[in-house]
Amino acid sequence: MDLVAWGNTYNPSLLVLRQKGYQLRAETASDGKNVLWTALKDEDSFSAHSPPELLGIVVLWETFGADWNQQAPNLLAELLNSTNDD
Repeated sequence: MDLVAWGNTYNPSLLVLRQKGYQLRAETASDGKNVLWTALKDEDSFSAHSPPELLGIVVLWETFGADWNQQAPNLLAELLNSTNDD
């Protein structure tokens, strides 16, 4: 099975966020093109440029909490380096 973050994943991502108890908001930027998606719960607010990204940010917070900025091990560098080696 292949699943790609694309337009058809927007609504399912929003459904999951709503099931998790988040209040959702979409705000169109002044250029009329870009949308900022926001999920609110209690005193917490999360924003992203797409619903799948928003879901990812929320899961990051739910997994790590205030210690969300995990930088070790550096998987980003590891994966980018292995891609460049191939």
